[in-house]
Amino acid sequence: KQWYQRRVRGPKSVGSGPTPVTPDPAEKHQLFINDFPIKQTSHTKFLGVVMDESLSWEPHITSVRHKLNHASATLYRIRDNLPNHLHKDLYHTLFESHLTYCISVWGGAPITKTSTLWLAQKHCVRVLFGDKEAFLEKFRTAVRCRPYDNQILGEEFYKREHTKPLFRKHHIMSFHNLYAYHTFMETFKILKFRSPISVHSTFNTSKRKETTLITPFPSASYVYRASSLWNTIAQKLNITDYCFNTSSV
Repeated sequence: KQWYQRRVRGPKSVGSGPTPVTPDPAEKHQLFINDFPIKQTSHTKFLGVVMDESLSWEPHITSVRHKLNHASATLYRIRDNLPNHLHKDLYHTLFESHLTYCISVWGGAPITKTSTLWLAQKHCVRVLFGDKEAFLEKFRTAVRCRPYDNQILGEEFYKREHTKPLFRKHHIMSFHNLYAYHTFMETFKILKFRSPISVHSTFNTSKRKETTLITPFPSASYVYRASSLWNTIAQKLNITDYCFNTSSV
């Protein structure tokens, strides 16, 4: 308010109008609420999600990666002390719960930023469900005890186990599929129950077909990505109304 009075009102002369506002880029502005100064910060945590000033989600992705690494280390230490049929429950409880929290909000970040989470997920799957004996067999014998042709460690020795068969065998969804699934289900609830109405009003439904959304201009926004995913998946599932069984997704 004081800055506005100095720049816009200022000292008036007779017959002169208000001075045009020409903000100085180098000048820092202080925000006050009830005469209490509000500190400006580059990012802050709100309900467990770290939001930055440019909504790039990099601080939150970094925070999630640290949690996933800690969960993988914990699972590595306790996996041998628990029966195998509990490993999947531990994965969903200690690992996937962090990965899917509010994933529909930040999961649409560029793949260059979320690739670290995909690598962390594959590492955890190898820890819990990978071939442990085959991994340890590489280090059980000394190099000199091996045949001469196998003494030089090549690409085959350092090659990691493929995770795609492990995902299929244990029915685990990858990071990209988790984002598509949660975004689709949240969009379905918004369209069916019209709640919250503030979010429902941002979607543009087609007048020709009720279950088709008109996608806005391409961007990284939630509305565009959710509309695109909804149209793609709804067409494959042949959805004609909002009363279908969600267990088929």
